[in-house]
Amino acid sequence: MEEQGAVPLQGNAIQRANIKPYANEQRLFIIMALISGLCWLGLTIATLGIIWIIMLVLYLIGLFGFSYFISYVRGNGVRVTAEQFPDLHDRFVACCQITGVSKLPEFYLMTGNGALNAFATRFLRRYYVVLLSDIVDALQDDPEALNFYIGHELGHIAQKHLVHHWWLVFATWIPLLGTAYSRAREYSCDQYGLACSSNKQSAVHALAVLAAGSTRWKTLNTQAYIAQTKDTDGFWMAVNELTADYPWLCKRVARIEKGEETVFPRRNIFAWLISATIPNTGFGLIGAMVVYLYLLLILVPISISAYSTYQTKALNAKTRVELSQAYAAGHTAANLVGQFYAENEYAPADLEALGFKKPANGIVKDVELDSESVEVTVTLNAPHQDKKIILSPSANENGQISWSCLVAGKVNADALPDHCELIPDENDTEHTEDSTLLGKLFRKLK
Repeated sequence: MEEQGAVPLQGNAIQRANIKPYANEQRLFIIMALISGLCWLGLTIATLGIIWIIMLVLYLIGLFGFSYFISYVRGNGVRVTAEQFPDLHDRFVACCQITGVSKLPEFYLMTGNGALNAFATRFLRRYYVVLLSDIVDALQDDPEALNFYIGHELGHIAQKHLVHHWWLVFATWIPLLGTAYSRAREYSCDQYGLACSSNKQSAVHALAVLAAGSTRWKTLNTQAYIAQTKDTDGFWMAVNELTADYPWLCKRVARIEKGEETVFPRRNIFAWLISATIPNTGFGLIGAMVVYLYLLLILVPISISAYSTYQTKALNAKTRVELSQAYAAGHTAANLVGQFYAENEYAPADLEALGFKKPANGIVKDVELDSESVEVTVTLNAPHQDKKIILSPSANENGQISWSCLVAGKVNADALPDHCELIPDENDTEHTEDSTLLGKLFRKLK
């Protein structure tokens, strides 16, 4: 079904000129297509195809959003036809024939509020070319130069730039590659604009307006402007161009004037190295710096938090090992007390009588038996001097003794030894009362 508004050109009227796109564009496109294709394939496999559902949702959201812009153009711009601005319409039809665009895109003229430019876009498979009125007014003295703008935008359509851009997105972000492909596209479209221009000088005038403004372009010394390309090899000039989507205008003018024989100075090697670390955001070096700043504001707090978490885990692990060694010493003492009770049916007066010796590991400061509560308490050396491990006895109906481990002091739950619990409050009355009753039991048996 033919699209409404896409008017086909008649029969043999399409005679595409011998336009040679920029040589590097095709090579860069192949590289980007391979990278993006692999990324889409990987995402499809990793998400089991769900990525395409997400893309459909994003497409619908973008469709509604972009519809406003297209509606704005169609509602406020002036559609150029054979009846409306026929001179521009004739130029447009002629350029479509030259560039090989078989169906006329919708062509609009609208105010640019001072902007000197034109653009092409696509909505629901329909193409649009918009020429801003300011550029038309600026080129009153050379109306043939308007053909350059029309041809340049038609070049984006002929080269299918508006079709490929969405699925090349992954490769577009790659430093150097994405911007190189974008600049190559502009050089290619300049050749389409040159083919539509009546002469090379008009094409140069078209770019001169972008460089010198709507009036001063008339007295621009083209050769002097082209000579400025010799200064583009400097570090900052090179960095900003390598991270930009558009070549420097002086270079574009030079290529129009001198063609493929144009030779530009080699860019600074350090500029290449720096640019290789800067992703393509579509806003050049400034956009990349904003992204890096944004990431810095996010990643620095995350990194600090992650490092703090790592330190906490490492400290907890170290504390757990040391408290486990202290617990082992206390448990040994408690077992001796339990064995003594099992043999004698009363508690010992102290641990020395049982032959217990404090381990010489530098962690345990002392191990003591409380004769009242019959608790084994392990005190520790620095840096754990604020902590202590308490082993409290309990007896079942058969008189068998078991020991529970309680840790007093500031200890993270992850640092507690196995079989131990943290005392929420050292003045826990319930714990004290239970221990005292058990102590009375021991003394009664004694």
